[in-house]
Amino acid sequence: EEESSEDEEDDEMDVEADEEEEEEEHPVPADFIVVAPTAADQTPSAEETKPFETDESAATPPPHPTYRTTTRISIPALVPMPAWTDSEVVRLL
Repeated sequence: EEESSEDEEDDEMDVEADEEEEEEEHPVPADFIVVAPTAADQTPSAEETKPFETDESAATPPPHPTYRTTTRISIPALVPMPAWTDSEVVRLL
């Protein structure tokens, strides 16, 4: 049983060492720039696409009902503010 506890300690030390290594890996230089492809780069050229034949349909079937998603957004009601009296308004001005 003593061996298993030593193994566990070794494993814990290995995990900690791995975490430290991950943090130090691949530092990003200050002048690092990411270049994302534009929509024009991703659009197929005229040679890569073929026109629809006159008897082909371009309609897309509706998705299966299980794949439809709805989103509900709830906005909490504002906290009611007490109305100020005329004397308070005059005092603040």
